[in-house]
Amino acid sequence: MVNTILKEADLFCPNSVRINFTIYPKVIGITADTFFSATAVINEKSMDFIPRPLVEGILKAGGIPVGLPHIPKEEINGLIARLDGIIFPGGPDVDPTFMGEEPIPSLGVTNRERDLFEIALIRTAVAKKVPILGICRGAQIINVALGGTVYQDINAQYPGKVIKHHQSSPGGQPTHFVSVDHNSKLFQAIGDNAFVNSRHHQAIKDLSTELKIAATASDGIIEAVENTDATVQAVQWHPENMWQEYPRQLQIFRDFIDRI
Repeated sequence: MVNTILKEADLFCPNSVRINFTIYPKVIGITADTFFSATAVINEKSMDFIPRPLVEGILKAGGIPVGLPHIPKEEINGLIARLDGIIFPGGPDVDPTFMGEEPIPSLGVTNRERDLFEIALIRTAVAKKVPILGICRGAQIINVALGGTVYQDINAQYPGKVIKHHQSSPGGQPTHFVSVDHNSKLFQAIGDNAFVNSRHHQAIKDLSTELKIAATASDGIIEAVENTDATVQAVQWHPENMWQEYPRQLQIFRDFIDRI
């Protein structure tokens, strides 16, 4: 019966992302964002979603992606026991009250419920040595969860002169270079002088003592971090929007899954 159902489902699965459960054993949770308005498809508010390019990137890299809507922190231990790794993707700004700060005028949209869930999930994952990967906001919330801070708005708060970090060109196109630490796991994946896209106005400020810098932009903005064994790694750009045209970026997901 199960085989019949799987064969029927296989007819609707594109070859590019077709799943073979014998070679994709690692379950990768992806924390969801929330769409607060009603849509023409589902006339309900507060719809949870994850980025499709990230789903396909994880499949391509050898994992099974699973969306994770925010749930009460009391349920996190039960959730994490069923996951092999977790990805924290982009999304809204980090609520500055988690850093003991008041919001500045140029702070963007925040989602406190998502912050609460992700901070608890990050801390539990780190304590249990469950590998995690952050993307854009994911890098920032990982740093905050581990005791660091972020710039609420780099254009308003960064002390130096900044390059354009919120690109106007299509999101999948690279717009600036980052210098990658040769001693990092990230360097083993993508090498040095990586050409990346950029869609952020927040960035890591005070780095958590549990992390080290893995890459920087030419203006000094931190572009990637990891811990000593790379069970925690995060990048400020969006590899999920680049890997289709720039295969080098897919190696970030492959190496993440290989470390599990």
